[in-house]
Formats: sequence, structure tokens, C-alpha cells
Amino acid sequence: MLQQLTERVYVAPGGTNVGVIVSDDGRVVLIDTGLNDGNARKVLRAVRDDLKTDVRAIFTTHGHGDHFGANQFVIKRTGARVYAPDVDELVLRHPLMQTVLLFGGADPVDTIRTKFLLVDDSPVDGVLEPGEQVLEGVEMNVVSLAGHSMNQMGLVVDGVFFCADVVFPEATIEKYKIPYLYGLTEHLDALDFAAGVECRHAVPGHGPVEESLREPVDRNKAVIDRTIAALIEILDEPKTGDQACRELFAVLDVPVPDDGAYFLLRPTVSAYLSHLQRMEAVTTEILDASVVWRRA
Repeated sequence: MLQQLTERVYVAPGGTNVGVIVSDDGRVVLIDTGLNDGNARKVLRAVRDDLKTDVRAIFTTHGHGDHFGANQFVIKRTGARVYAPDVDELVLRHPLMQTVLLFGGADPVDTIRTKFLLVDDSPVDGVLEPGEQVLEGVEMNVVSLAGHSMNQMGLVVDGVFFCADVVFPEATIEKYKIPYLYGLTEHLDALDFAAGVECRHAVPGHGPVEESLREPVDRNKAVIDRTIAALIEILDEPKTGDQACRELFAVLDVPVPDDGAYFLLRPTVSAYLSHLQRMEAVTTEILDASVVWRRA
């Protein structure tokens, strides 16, 4: 279950990879816990059976349910303290906020109040701030990887870079075509930063452990470049946001099987539009009582 990366750093591979770091008192700190009890149960068993210890704390990289959904399970069994980035910690304490954000700040429809998004809430005992520090007996460097979420953080411990969801594996890109983003401008900065982090191992939130992030970063940037090119071509003529989405999804063959998929994709396209407006590549205007977008 546990893959050892250094003398004190392990990863528990799964749907969401969970970092396991031995702290100065022999107990461990987890980086994320996964979506639900099933994954966390396996991690706890491995910590207790293989390492003969228990969990001291949880460092949550960002406020998405597949990374903190099992926090409550671990807390009840270990008394672990939880740390999360500022802003994102609001979603840990109030998971409904993720669906509110996806639904444009309004009361979300019931069809997106799913187990994937509405996970168990988690207490937050401390805020993860960027910088080199010792926290819960672990010497580490906390780095900003904002973009996939408002304030996503990565952690570098003993040359192992736990890089959260700054990159997605090829299988995920093939399946979803356009991975979810809160902000494209910050995400591009995070990709450039991540590619330059010197490390022995890079552990993404999903997918295999990498020796370097340069190739995954290039692969993820190619998705962004392809999406931007298609979107700008679509906006040769003025389009509402929904019209742009419909044409973009058709051009890129993006699957939209249900409301949940749409309301992950729709704000992601908005993130692209905000970035392109910031870069002065597109403009907005009011036309027939609607906001429309067009190539600048």
C-alpha cells in the first residue's frame, strides 16, 4: 500500500494520492486524505500495520472534496489536527461552498449536490502559509500553486514535491479534455513554477509519481493552448458564455454527460475568458441584454 520515496516520506497511491510523512515524534502527517472512508481506511491500516505508528496531522492541499473528504474519518480515529490554505479552508468547513462557487454564487441545483462535491465537512486547526517552516514536526517548504483552486498549496519535503492538482495525468486529460480550473492566469504561473522545482520525486494529486514535472507540465500546457486557440476562433463572432461553451465542447469533443460535468466545465471556460480578457485577446459588451464575448 505504501510506496517509500525517502527515509521518512511515503505515498499511498490511489484515486487521490495520499502523502505519508514521518514527523519528529515518530507519528505521521498525511498530505490529503482522499474522497471517502474507503481510501482513508486503507491508509490508516498501512500506517498502523507497516509503520507501527499513528496520524498526528493532516495537511490539505486545497478545498476540493476528493482531497479532504476523508478528513473527518481520520480525525475521529486519530485526533489529527488539520491544516489547509487560507480561503480554501472555508470549503473544508462548509463543503456546500464548492457547489455554490460552481453554480455562480447562487443556491446550487440539487443535481450538483453529489457525494463527489458534498463530502463530510472538516475542522481546520491551522492555516498553511507559503515558506520554509517546521509544522507538526515536519521540516518543509510550502509553495503556492493557486489556479486549480483559489489558494492551492504544494509541499516539498526531503526533495519530494507533493504538487496537488497543478498537473493532471494523461488519462484524466483524455477523459475530460478540459480539466477544472478556478483561475487560468494564476494556474499558468503555477505550472511554470512547478516545472522549475528541483526534486527527486514529484507526487501529483492524481496519477503516477514522476521524477520531474517538466513533461507533465508541457502536456497540461498543450491542453490549455489548444483550448485557447479554439475559443478565440469561436469568438470571431460575438457569443454569450453559454454559446461559447456549446461550440467549444463540440470542437474539442468534450463529454458533458450530466449537470455535474457541465457545472465543472462552465466555470472553467469562464476562467479562460477572464484570462483572455486580461491579456486583451477578447472583449465584452452588452448585446440584447446579455454579456457577449468577442475576439479583440
